[in-house]
Amino acid sequence: MITKLYRHWRDAFSGIPAAVWLLSLVSLVNRCGSMAVVFLSLYLTSRLGYSVEQAGYVLGCYGAGALLGTWLGGRLTDRFGHYGVMVWSLALTGVVLIALVWLTDFVVVCASVFTLSLVSDAFRPANSVAIARYSSPEVRTRSVSLFRMSINLGWAVAPALGGLLVSLGWMWLFWVDGLTCFLAAGLLIWLFSPKAARGFAEVDTASSASSTAVPEPTASPYRDGPYLAFALFTLLNALVFMQFVWTVPLFFKEAYHWNERTIGLVTALNGLFVFLVEMPMIYSIEGRLSRLQFVRRGLVLYAVAFAVFLLPLSPLWAALLFIVAISFGEMLVMPFSTNFAFTYAAKGSAGSYMALYSISYSIANILAPLFGTQVIARWGYFSLWTLVCVLALLSLIGFWFLEKKAEPRRPATVDVSATA
Repeated sequence: MITKLYRHWRDAFSGIPAAVWLLSLVSLVNRCGSMAVVFLSLYLTSRLGYSVEQAGYVLGCYGAGALLGTWLGGRLTDRFGHYGVMVWSLALTGVVLIALVWLTDFVVVCASVFTLSLVSDAFRPANSVAIARYSSPEVRTRSVSLFRMSINLGWAVAPALGGLLVSLGWMWLFWVDGLTCFLAAGLLIWLFSPKAARGFAEVDTASSASSTAVPEPTASPYRDGPYLAFALFTLLNALVFMQFVWTVPLFFKEAYHWNERTIGLVTALNGLFVFLVEMPMIYSIEGRLSRLQFVRRGLVLYAVAFAVFLLPLSPLWAALLFIVAISFGEMLVMPFSTNFAFTYAAKGSAGSYMALYSISYSIANILAPLFGTQVIARWGYFSLWTLVCVLALLSLIGFWFLEKKAEPRRPATVDVSATA
């Protein structure tokens, strides 16, 4: 049994270039330090004494900065290249994180959190370009999966480590988080400076494009009715999932009276589940159903996850059931919706289609904390979890109608590597 599992993992990741593994290592180091975001809502309410409404506005600033940072990072990458953008993004993120230790004024904190997400999210498009540059079309999709796994492993470590640091004092959380950004930047310079990176084979994108005969863009996602509907339903399900990041920690603190260490350990289970299970699971089930059918099953699990909080269960059992359901829901919704976004678009317009898909999540990152905290302040957690379940079901129904119209355009087993 163990040998079989090992072979399954080995087959899933064979052939991925060394450069992609090293880029994923840099991301892992950075994500292991992404503790401040996990505990940001608790820091604002517990340490700075902000109301839940004020915390919601600060978290909304984080989402707005992420939206602008993603766009700006792409523009800067096109002009200056991925290497410099990644290094400066990591370094500036470390500076802002450490500066937050001394900031308490509401307006200044809003501006600083906006700046934090702006400079940190500029890393994403630059890193995507780097992965594409160092991986051939045949392994590009699996290269992206490897990067996603590094993120989830970091997510498993960050909450647990963050909870321990908070028990020593909030300043330790921001200092260690900032220093890991500097460490990741140093690692990137060491491995991928222009001189060091000469040993890595780069893909000739021009010849690759000509060999696959990619046509000129012929469609716009903003004129594509079904795809606009897909983006809307993606926004709805992202609003649901992001309550896990922004309001569930507050619920654990206020309703279950858990300390930050316990919250961190429980939250870390999500990243651990996704890291261990997602790639083997996707490798086994892909192609058995259409992409949107998998997404709909994931949305059922989203609804189940938040419905658990409405039941008269002990805090530990409720939290564990929630983590299991939200984790498996994520493993179905995110990979298959991304696959749909890649393969639905005409090849020549894939970049525009993927940009709109990313924007859906960025907008949700702005709205989710505002929506969640305002509902909590006015009607309480019971009302929030009920509304979140309704949103998950509305998204599910939307994808069900969309599947009948849009899914037949592309078979479920299309190779997306050429557009990844």
